[in-house]
Amino acid sequence: MDPWKTISTQDDLEALYEAYFGFHDSCIVAVNYQSGAGVDRKGTLYCPGAGGHRMSVIFQSQMAKRSLELYFIGVRQVHLIGWEYNYSCNICEAYLSFAEGLLPGEPGKQIVWSNYSSFDPHKIDNAVHEPADTYIIANELRWRYVE
Repeated sequence: MDPWKTISTQDDLEALYEAYFGFHDSCIVAVNYQSGAGVDRKGTLYCPGAGGHRMSVIFQSQMAKRSLELYFIGVRQVHLIGWEYNYSCNICEAYLSFAEGLLPGEPGKQIVWSNYSSFDPHKIDNAVHEPADTYIIANELRWRYVE
């Protein structure tokens, strides 16, 4: 049995959100991004399509008491915030939603995750300041519990 659950509908999003208690009292433990790009021995640069850009994010939660892996496929944009002065890395409540027409190209609908529940993907501010929001925008999302 495949442990991965695919997010395709609003119901799928809500099921994930509920299963992980809205990411309340959780934190990002690890992130792994792979572009899928590379250079062969002849020096030829290969740049994959959207599906090659993938990111795995591992979370732990005081509420769920289980580790969760989100696996983003077709990563479009990432804004990852590390240590911030005078702020903790605790996620109080995350944002998880579909966004239509946010970015050009196909698909016309992306999945948006942020560590801030009031995040608005239509008002992204990447200026250097604190506090700041972590967010990931991708074409697809899968999830599973990990040991």
